[in-house]
Amino acid sequence: MHRSSFPWIARFHLLLFLAQPLAAQVPSSLPDQVPQAAVEEDQEPEGANVTLDGEILLTVHAYLGPFSPEERAEASSRRLLRMADDPFYSEDLIRTEKAGLDMRVFYRDEVVGVISPEDARFLNTTPEEAAALVVERLEQAIERYRERRRPEQLLHAEIALGVATVLLVVVLLALRALYRRKIRRAPKQAPVWFQHMVEHRKGISLEAYAVVQRRVLKATWVLATLLTVFVYAQFAFRTIPMTRGYTLAVMQYLLAPLEVIQHGFLTHVGDLFFILVVIVLTHYLLKGLLTLARQASRDALTLPGIAPEWAMPIYKIVRLGVLGLALVMIYPYIPGSRTDAFKGIGLLAGALFTLGATSTAANFIGGIVLIFMRTVRLGDRIRIGDTTGDVIEANLLLTRVRTIKNEVVTIPNSALLGGQLVNYSTKAREEGLIVHTSVTIGYDAPWRKVHDLLIQAALKTSGILETPVPFVLQTALNDFNVGYQINAYTREANNLHMIYGELHQNIQDSFAQGGVEILSPSYHALRDGNADTIPVDAERKDQSPRAFPLRIERSPGGAVEP
Repeated sequence: MHRSSFPWIARFHLLLFLAQPLAAQVPSSLPDQVPQAAVEEDQEPEGANVTLDGEILLTVHAYLGPFSPEERAEASSRRLLRMADDPFYSEDLIRTEKAGLDMRVFYRDEVVGVISPEDARFLNTTPEEAAALVVERLEQAIERYRERRRPEQLLHAEIALGVATVLLVVVLLALRALYRRKIRRAPKQAPVWFQHMVEHRKGISLEAYAVVQRRVLKATWVLATLLTVFVYAQFAFRTIPMTRGYTLAVMQYLLAPLEVIQHGFLTHVGDLFFILVVIVLTHYLLKGLLTLARQASRDALTLPGIAPEWAMPIYKIVRLGVLGLALVMIYPYIPGSRTDAFKGIGLLAGALFTLGATSTAANFIGGIVLIFMRTVRLGDRIRIGDTTGDVIEANLLLTRVRTIKNEVVTIPNSALLGGQLVNYSTKAREEGLIVHTSVTIGYDAPWRKVHDLLIQAALKTSGILETPVPFVLQTALNDFNVGYQINAYTREANNLHMIYGELHQNIQDSFAQGGVEILSPSYHALRDGNADTIPVDAERKDQSPRAFPLRIERSPGGAVEP
């Protein structure tokens, strides 16, 4: 067996392909109906592998008449297997013969394959030389196939496989024992360098070190076990004659990606340096922008037209732009970016982003508009729909509001931009926010006295400003009472619910002390038989109801009339 003359098969890309089992009618040259898609001038068609006993022997690229490379490769594999299993096989039964422009390969006077000028073109040689090379490859492959199935080879394989199995069990038990020993003897105290890290950085604990250590030991044990099993499987497949070819195929499949990666790395070294430079420059640019944003958010640096609370959100917007620009710059230099697979993944990602990010884009745009319009700020008391509360977080996508009941409500920025938003804090900081409430008083009460009582109640309320002075509006002259509205200024917009509560209490107290009834809501009462609604206090002792005066008269007939 000529093992020294058999190089790595996959690198030859030999192109013998056999027609379908109609040997007597094999065409002598490529017909006019050869599919043009398979033999384009600018692109080499994809090939199909011819295998024997798991070994990849040849690669088919060209069409032969109506037969595709896949069909030719499948037919070739079947014919090689029949030749190798022939009990009377001999290399002398294989011969080649020229037929026009083609070369035919015969076994026992049966045409088993045809090499056309198109096949030879992929080898950069003549059909005669290609036929000789193909015959040599076939003879070597069949010889290895028959040698692996000799009785003495099977006996040696069984012995070697038994020894390898015993060694596998021993190694696996040893690995498991070593893993358990390391777990038991793992140091219960972290090293000095880790303790130093714990002292200077928050969020790192000694317990975390122990967890990481156990996970690293377990991962190492699992990887060592898998590697041992893989080596045993390769040895077993290589030892058994019938499966030895599959070992070569598996190794080729494993090594092929590494070869591609190595070749791609060496080819794109300059591109990788360009990408590295862009990444480094982008990193330091974003680091500088982040420093400016943090200084502006602390009010240590003033950025024209940017409020301190919006410095960090604006930085996030600028960061997205910088990262997008950097990605556009490095995209053409990414290895494989010009391949159809890479372009397909890009199109798929773009389609998914377009379909799934509609609402996200709307919220993002809404966040940008809210930032530059200065609609809300952190800490503002706002009302959107049925939600009233203080803004505790505002980013590019959503705004979080804490209500007076300590509930946190998340509102998309698109809802803030498209809905009716009331901000109580915008004017409260500078001019003061007007708080107001209404009461209805009977016509018997002098309106000037009512005005004074309302203003006194407002001035007694915490958070109400003395200047500007509170004022009263008479809002309605109803059938049974007059509507009064007290208006007072405050700068404490976030405390409105407490201000309103205290203001209502003070109004009740002021009117009770002033002897004026509040007719809200209206009700009917017999004044001569019921006490008034003014609460009892020390200043008004007489609270007993007055009796109705009755006069009884007798009619001439003796009946009593009221």
